Amino acid sequence: MKRVLVVGILIVVAGALAAVAAPLSGSWSFAVQSNVQTFSITAIESVLQVDYSVSGWTVSSTVIADLDGLDNVFFDTKGVLGGFALRSITDFDAEEAQFQAWVASGVTAIAGVNLYALFMLDNVGSVQTPSMGSGLTLGGWAQMGDLSIWGQTRFNMNVTSGYIYKYGYNWLLDHFIFKVCDTWQKPSGYIDVQTAGCTASWSGADVYLEMPFSCFDLLTQLSLSCTGFDHVLFEINDIDLGLTWLNLKWVDVLFTTTSKSVNTVFDITVGDTACITPYLALEGAGTEITGFSLKALKLSYTWDNVTFKAGDLFDEDGWYPYLNYVTTRYYGWTWDGELATLPVCAVTEGYDEYFALEIAGDSCCGGSYAFSTFAWFDTGNSTGLFDWSETRVKLSVGIGSNTTVSFGMSAKQTGMNWFRLGTEVVW
Repeated sequence: MKRVLVVGILIVVAGALAAVAAPLSGSWSFAVQSNVQTFSITAIESVLQVDYSVSGWTVSSTVIADLDGLDNVFFDTKGVLGGFALRSITDFDAEEAQFQAWVASGVTAIAGVNLYALFMLDNVGSVQTPSMGSGLTLGGWAQMGDLSIWGQTRFNMNVTSGYIYKYGYNWLLDHFIFKVCDTWQKPSGYIDVQTAGCTASWSGADVYLEMPFSCFDLLTQLSLSCTGFDHVLFEINDIDLGLTWLNLKWVDVLFTTTSKSVNTVFDITVGDTACITPYLALEGAGTEITGFSLKALKLSYTWDNVTFKAGDLFDEDGWYPYLNYVTTRYYGWTWDGELATLPVCAVTEGYDEYFALEIAGDSCCGGSYAFSTFAWFDTGNSTGLFDWSETRVKLSVGIGSNTTVSFGMSAKQTGMNWFRLGTEVVW
């Protein structure tokens, strides 16, 4: 009965807020999942986002609720004041009524140089035992002819210069709180205070210099910590070997106070053949290549609005795509039949094969529909027919341009597992 009340309250509250916020913009999504065998509600998610825009400023509030009630509330305010682009994100744990984190950001451009300041107040303890800390990051980036420069100095803050160098400053802010593979990262940890306390002592600095040449790019990175020199990195990347199947991703030389290391990263390239994509990994160590192995195979063929997909994973322990590079890792398939580089996105352990059918098209009144069914197999478990373990079905239908209803279900060897009903309204 408690769970039914939660469902009812969430629907009523969301509907009332949507009605009050009629002149505003935003969205509300709601989904409920039920276990068929026990006739019980096992999961609820309600996400209400309301955006209010005025005079170049946008104030967004997002309320996340689950089966136990309110889970998280965060506010995102951004706009332009004079020559400064400002943004503020505040996060609360709604279940415990506890402040979690606040990030304030300012960016401006002076004579072609982009400068930013990032201040954070963070609960570095737990929800039950809060412990507040603060930190500040100052940095910038510029383009001087072909030379690209990024710089950052930090006061009681973690290193974020690598994210800004690779993906951009706005990407970093957008990923302070975000959702990936139906899982909220709140906050994600990309921006973080190091220790508790109000004194933000200097914790380090980084400088990136990148210069393109005719057959490669040269990257230089200098890193300082609170104890002094940390390391300097010289990297040559995008090296053209003149081979269509083998790439030398980069060669780097890393100097620290006590050591020097040389790292050579190779990659093998195989194009799509008849809609089949092989995932190969080089074997070897250092500059020696002893062979390559087939890690996974994916088939995808589309005719009109229908796509047939199949996949087979041969290395269920996961692997690194590049030889001598251990940062990016493939963990297995996602529920959509792609390779997962995040553990949270991987399917149930042991699911190494799948066959799938996807259909998409136009629905009523300007909307669209999407249907998919995935049959998953565990070749290490032969109890099912042809090693079959689970089938998942998803259907979403758009009613007009602002309303979508969805249905999902899962069936296993023991019978119907669960079904899921959802809706999303955008205004």
